[in-house]
Amino acid sequence: MSGGWMDATGWKGEARMSATMSRMTAGGVAAGLAAARAAYAAGSDEIRVGLLGCGGRGSGAVKHCLMADPGVVVVALADLFPEKARRLRDSLLKDPKFKNRVRVPDDAIFGGFQCHEALAKTDTHLLLMATAPAFRPWQMMAAVQAGKHIFTEKPVATDVAGCRLFIEASRLAEQKKLAIVAGTQRRHEPARVELMKRIHEGAIGELVGGQCYWYGGSIWYRGIEAGMSEMEWQCHNWYHFTWLSGDQIVEQHIHNIDVMNWCFDGPPKKFTAVGGRGWRDYSDQARAVAKALGNEADWVKYNGDIWDHIAAELEYPNGARCLSFCGHGPGTQRHGEKIVGAKGWSDCAGRIMSHDGKTVWAYAGPSVNGQEQEHVDLIRSIRAGQPLNEGVRIAESTLTAIGARIAAYTGKSFSWEWLLNASKNALVPEPSAWKPGPGLFHPIATGADPLV
Repeated sequence: MSGGWMDATGWKGEARMSATMSRMTAGGVAAGLAAARAAYAAGSDEIRVGLLGCGGRGSGAVKHCLMADPGVVVVALADLFPEKARRLRDSLLKDPKFKNRVRVPDDAIFGGFQCHEALAKTDTHLLLMATAPAFRPWQMMAAVQAGKHIFTEKPVATDVAGCRLFIEASRLAEQKKLAIVAGTQRRHEPARVELMKRIHEGAIGELVGGQCYWYGGSIWYRGIEAGMSEMEWQCHNWYHFTWLSGDQIVEQHIHNIDVMNWCFDGPPKKFTAVGGRGWRDYSDQARAVAKALGNEADWVKYNGDIWDHIAAELEYPNGARCLSFCGHGPGTQRHGEKIVGAKGWSDCAGRIMSHDGKTVWAYAGPSVNGQEQEHVDLIRSIRAGQPLNEGVRIAESTLTAIGARIAAYTGKSFSWEWLLNASKNALVPEPSAWKPGPGLFHPIATGADPLV
């Protein structure tokens, strides 16, 4: 597995992933889940699947994968905390929908910080990745080098260096004809696929602006469990630390930012952003964690370092500017996107409107669960010998969110070219440092941090 980063200048001037690659699923989703299942039912070949990360999202991903194709069998599970993997195995075994399709003996359950390496060595065809995103670039590279097809949750990194490694792994996967599908399920929903086809064909004219939002209530904070080291607790409570989650804009708002990039068929050319941390306070829980770890005097760091709101302006190559707003806190929750063109606008979900308020087009086809459909599309592409590879595209969207975060943390504006080719932003330690022991704590960003 790669032990370092490709020289940043190595990516300069390279074309981003083609429009054809980013829309390869368009023909596949139209028939819906019923037709996909019928097509697979005739085949007898098994697709052996392993799961990395057995928490809530991993549990959902493996179930969606099982439902997507009757030939899928789960043969290995891995998690930092192996007891999570055992609980998930036992739960799946009790589900009658998956009878005889969960075959995970005790010796195919892996734990610890390096469990991804053990999983990559198993006799599997497809690996599902759903750990904290900080570790994903290295996990991805290990899986690709082992010749595995991949489903990866979003985001795929938490820093610029990680995005570069993920791009490197994605291009290696393309050379090896391996599939990579990302958990940006909107890209696999027929309504949105049909809508984007029309937008790209000019249905609303030249794109002149847009907005995207993911603003919600407070999130979970997990206490410490007996026997956990500080680093294990920090990974257990990963959302609250920028190096592990990327902050809310990267971990969650990436869905909406990815839709903006989809509209423009690529990333923005310039970033400007502001934000802050005004109401994140987990003092009681943080003090309890500090006490359990024997570090009561330094309890503040267990409060986490992510911000609670970021507002960004993303300027796209044609000069259009899109506003992004995300965070957690009190007030009205809002999720979604809007794209505005010279001739009309769209909700980015399945509707095109004229500027005088008339419906120009509305999707009328079947409603499909995108989180299941992305697995249908992935497995169909593997069976057809035409593997989908969304790796560069999801790395671009991850890097877009990271760019907006860096702009907010530093108060500086900069270009996509600088971000991709020159930034030295690197928050995550090398895999040799992934082990029980002290945690990794960064100070809360000030809004005037150095730009690196």
